[in-house]
Amino acid sequence: MKPGLSAGWWAALAFVAVTSIAGAAHADDNTVLFERASTSLTAGDTNSAIRDLETLADRGFLHPDVSYNRGLAYALRARSGSGQPGDLGRAAAGFEEALALRPSDRDAAAALDRVHAEVARRRSRQDKSDTIVRPSLDRVLLRLVAPATWAALALFASVTFGVGMILRRRPGGPVHVAGSVLFWLSLVALLGLVPLAFGSGWLEQNRGAAVVVAPAVTLRDKHGKPTDAPEVPEAALLELGEAKDGEILVRWGSYEGWVERGSVRPLAQ
Repeated sequence: MKPGLSAGWWAALAFVAVTSIAGAAHADDNTVLFERASTSLTAGDTNSAIRDLETLADRGFLHPDVSYNRGLAYALRARSGSGQPGDLGRAAAGFEEALALRPSDRDAAAALDRVHAEVARRRSRQDKSDTIVRPSLDRVLLRLVAPATWAALALFASVTFGVGMILRRRPGGPVHVAGSVLFWLSLVALLGLVPLAFGSGWLEQNRGAAVVVAPAVTLRDKHGKPTDAPEVPEAALLELGEAKDGEILVRWGSYEGWVERGSVRPLAQ
């Protein structure tokens, strides 16, 4: 006859059952919120849609459709008479987030382009010209491929480097020549790939992304003085750094400076 379960076991099983039921109910609630937000969006009730979609964002519920619909809701409200300052930036944040989660989303890419065009149009009406800011060369290289790809390439280079070392020890002949060539080529590759692998990994772990959700922001140095960077327009994509005392360090192209936390919206990772 099998011994019965202790009271502790029964309590543990009951806790697991209750937790599972609560998790399922929470997931169902998220689905209800998303469907309700979609219905509100179709009906033109952008405020209700935004409220439900922001609730999902606060819960950490990540899905490209949710991010896209949130961007669409803000974009539609920005075009209406009830638009609020920062709506275009929040729309851009939703579309950027959707693209990060689903890079092949052409609708999100097109919508993001339209938001940037609208921001430029509104700024031109205020006689404000935007400076074209491109990522610095180090950021372009580090983000050219995923960190895992740089790491794999560095590993491959290290293997070929070892093979080259072995072959070049052979006495003269084609094998020795091939080993010497492989040795030096792999050494050069390692000198470039190892820093790229570590650098891209550090960026992924320590730097996030955010979008400007204010009409414009001015980058300031650590003493609070404006830097020589041009005014950063709404909906611009920034790289996030450290945060302190209600401010956060950002990078825009090759420019760096501090801005108020509330002026940017971090993208969910």
